[in-house]
Amino acid sequence: MADDYSGDRISAFDCEILRGAFRKSVVEKRIAEREWRMHARLLARELTELDEIDPDILDWIVRK
Repeated sequence: MADDYSGDRISAFDCEILRGAFRKSVVEKRIAEREWRMHARLLARELTELDEIDPDILDWIVRK
């Protein structure tokens, strides 16, 4: 992503996009629930280019 992530923060809008992408990929790739958190972390890193993702954001992304 070309956006500026000043202070290594993810906007609320980006979180919504991440959650949608996560849900879609879990269904399409048939990812087991036990692997959701790791998948969310990898997806968030890929899409935001951040090394560390806030654990609270990951919790929200994988929440049912």
